[in-house]
Amino acid sequence: MKTDYSDIKFKNNGKLKLLIIVGTRPEIIRLAAVIDKCREYFDCILAHTGQNYDYNLNGVFFKDLELSDPEVYMDAVGADLGETVGNIISCSYKLMRDIQPDALLILGDTNSCLS
Repeated sequence: MKTDYSDIKFKNNGKLKLLIIVGTRPEIIRLAAVIDKCREYFDCILAHTGQNYDYNLNGVFFKDLELSDPEVYMDAVGADLGETVGNIISCSYKLMRDIQPDALLILGDTNSCLS
């Protein structure tokens, strides 16, 4: 699990700093077009929680939907649901503390959103 995000930086191009967090394939699929548009109009950082750690559960969708890889991979999967949710909360908090986004975009009813 990643705990230090001090190396992650926005471009500081004068645009609103937007953090987008995804964690499951439905989120990736439904947000693909939104992510592309956000990258046009905002200074974006895309973070993946890592709760679906298999390439076939997430990586293949970034490739098939022609999305660039996330700038952040949290690797927050735990031994059980409670640990995974706790890890996502911890990683998300540390990421937001370190990069100070102006806005946050999440979608759905998954552990990523709950956390």
